[in-house]
Amino acid sequence: MKCGKVFLCVLVLGLVFAYSGCNAKKAKHTDMSGTTALTAVGYGDPWGGEWDDYPILKEIEKQNDVSVKWTTVSGDGADEKLGLILSSKNLPDMIFSGLSTIKISKYAANGIIKPLEDLIDGGHAPHLKKIFEENPEIRKAVTMPDGHIYALPAINPRAEPMMTTTLNINKAWCDKLNINPESIKTVEDFTALMRRFVTEDPNGNGTKDEKGFTFEPVPPYHVWNGDADFSGAWGVTTDWDPVMVKDNGIVCSAVQEGYKKYIKWFAAMYREGLIDKEVFTHDHNQYLAKIDGGNVGAYLTNGPITSAKVVYVTIAPLEGPGGKLWGAEDFSIDKGRGLITSACKTPELAMRFMDSFYEPVTSLKLANGVYLKELENGKFEVLPNESGKASMAPGPYVAKNLSQSVRDQYLIETEEDRKEMARYKMYRPYLLQPLPLMNFTPEEVSELSTLSTDISKIIYEQKAKWCVGEGNIDTEWDTYIKALQSVGLEKYLKIYNAAYQRYQASAH
Repeated sequence: MKCGKVFLCVLVLGLVFAYSGCNAKKAKHTDMSGTTALTAVGYGDPWGGEWDDYPILKEIEKQNDVSVKWTTVSGDGADEKLGLILSSKNLPDMIFSGLSTIKISKYAANGIIKPLEDLIDGGHAPHLKKIFEENPEIRKAVTMPDGHIYALPAINPRAEPMMTTTLNINKAWCDKLNINPESIKTVEDFTALMRRFVTEDPNGNGTKDEKGFTFEPVPPYHVWNGDADFSGAWGVTTDWDPVMVKDNGIVCSAVQEGYKKYIKWFAAMYREGLIDKEVFTHDHNQYLAKIDGGNVGAYLTNGPITSAKVVYVTIAPLEGPGGKLWGAEDFSIDKGRGLITSACKTPELAMRFMDSFYEPVTSLKLANGVYLKELENGKFEVLPNESGKASMAPGPYVAKNLSQSVRDQYLIETEEDRKEMARYKMYRPYLLQPLPLMNFTPEEVSELSTLSTDISKIIYEQKAKWCVGEGNIDTEWDTYIKALQSVGLEKYLKIYNAAYQRYQASAH
């Protein structure tokens, strides 16, 4: 009898421990209410606020009966912060944006990112599956050479190339100096205008405190608010990577003669005080504050031309030594907007959560946040941005469906839409051929990840030095080229051209 009691106690204790163990395991994936919990990193704009606070994300979580713990990564050093997270032992379940195609392939090869095609085809992504079935070219664009899909895309309305920036000048200052903004047609016209802006006191305060031309030449903002497209007047563009399409192949734009001439122009402008002296040192928020403050003659941006204190107007690309050209990107599909890591214990749930982003109205809310106004007829209006007012939504940094059919069905045309289209029509005749949406093999990525880092470091560090007058580009040019060759520029271009030729072959 005593032995039976001991056995019963052991059995009860065993059941207690087993139950506790099950509950402990379950607790990793549920919150106190029993709702399944996920973790995610949201990469976005520094003025956008914390992803934990976005109403649309809370709404999607409720719809999917999940609770997401968000980590926001933004601002200067965001790429480094995201890299540290991905190299840590505490990986999130999901990542939204922040990784280039090369980095995605690298992390996938290292087993950090999960392939998604089985989840998509297995019934866990009905919205995206339907999009793929109706638009096979989208699936093709996000499928890597190894046959896997590692990241979900954002689908955008226009299939044609788009400029990432426009050139905008201070209309009030032009009016003060009796200048018609449309008369600024060449690099020489623009230089003369900046000279007048910084010497003739157009702000009327009796002090030479006007900033002429300002922008962000430092990656990653050199694409969205910088001179990556602007240098097209010299026949070169340096968008995400310092490469461009030329003569049916890929070349390094930063070793072209046009690039050298552009840097010399930049340095002369900087030396004369016509380019903002803080152009290489201001952070992103400081840059935006300068624009909003209105004491700037000209600037570059990809967004609406707005300021709380002054009116800026967009002017057409300038004609320069390389012609009247402007850089362009193919934005029809933004890759890398939603990923699932190998740490995720419930990938089916994570996929269903992300797939719900593709529901049309949800996509519109993700894109516009508080600026999306619902109308009585079931359509929506996108309101103009207000200076200093965050959208409270991820904007371009998540997977979503903003195809032209979605826009046509749900959105009314606004004045800002018409202005954006007018800017596009102004720039469209001058856009350079963009890099296509090509993908790389794991082997290529393994090499590119190192090559790209070393090459970009030399290019952007040397650019900053030459532009602010540290060194002489004419006497140091050959040494610069040799430095790039020593870290593998030839191999780098060979890989790019192999991917480009694959893309060209598949497109015909």
